[in-house]
Amino acid sequence: MKTLTLTINEQTKSGSSLLSFLKSLDFVKVYETGDDMLSGKQAASECNAVSLDFFISELHRKVDSHFADVKL
Repeated sequence: MKTLTLTINEQTKSGSSLLSFLKSLDFVKVYETGDDMLSGKQAASECNAVSLDFFISELHRKVDSHFADVKL
């Protein structure tokens, strides 16, 4: 999982539509900014996010393990 920060002007029709679409996706979590909202790091922690380096290392390890017996 990767945490990104986007700025969307929801005062425009297209911005509002885009935000609604993003909120409708089950694999996207939208955190709105404000005093009572979570920071990016808090949101990432709540979602069990990992660093990109860790993700890539795990991906390589799993791919290597999966194809260990394959002979080319």
